[in-house]
Amino acid sequence: MSDLIVSNHTTKTLEAELNTAVAELHEAERALAEEQAAVNAFRMHARLKLDDLVEKILDLRTTKQSLLTHLELQKQAQAMGIPYDEEDPFWHERQEEVEIPPEPADDLLVEMPRDRAAEKRLYRELARRFHPDLAEGAVQKAYSTSIMAAVNNAYQAGDTATLMDIAGDLAPEEMAELNQISNTAVRRLRRRLLTCRRRRRKVAYQLKTLREEKTAKLWRKAQALRESSTSAVEQNWWDEVRQDLVAMHGRVQKEVAQLRQELDQLEAQAPPVR
Repeated sequence: MSDLIVSNHTTKTLEAELNTAVAELHEAERALAEEQAAVNAFRMHARLKLDDLVEKILDLRTTKQSLLTHLELQKQAQAMGIPYDEEDPFWHERQEEVEIPPEPADDLLVEMPRDRAAEKRLYRELARRFHPDLAEGAVQKAYSTSIMAAVNNAYQAGDTATLMDIAGDLAPEEMAELNQISNTAVRRLRRRLLTCRRRRRKVAYQLKTLREEKTAKLWRKAQALRESSTSAVEQNWWDEVRQDLVAMHGRVQKEVAQLRQELDQLEAQAPPVR
């Protein structure tokens, strides 16, 4: 930051900006906590009403994943002209390498263990912000390189929490700006202000991610119904949700039946295990 900019950002001005930023951060954290608690309570309420269907669908999806894995291994065995033997260690290793895309869990009002699509979106956003090739000067490049290494490690490990933390890190230009401030008091206040804004960005991203969940969308729809309609209308809405799950259960049942049929056909064509 140049001397002119430093002179314009007096200690008093920075303190006022910091107080405002802290108040905004606390309000954002409060809003996030309240909405997260409401969505979690709604999720539990939904599970009480729909848990029997949810469990049945989850069981079917587990069966579907197993069938897809065995189907892939049978196809590999057929391509190699050898029998598939579940007891053979060779196939144990091959099974570990089979990657079957997981079924979406959030449409069943349960917590998703991992959202690869969201991770990928966040990774791309961070790559645009911190890629070393986009940095200006040696200081920014070194900072971007270290941050990008952390981004890559977190993404490869599937560590969404760390990715969210990094999303709030100071941008390279902000770090370079701090390094140019010679006045210690001004630099300290400016760092606190940027750190506060960093935490605010993280909270904003967490709220955005929460609101993209299907459960949160259903919660907002239920809230609107509760505010504008009678309890009978709300009950009808829950009946509609159950009907959707019944239809989903039927679809997955058909998919499982088709996979069993396809697997039976492949097994009938396979050479016998010796």
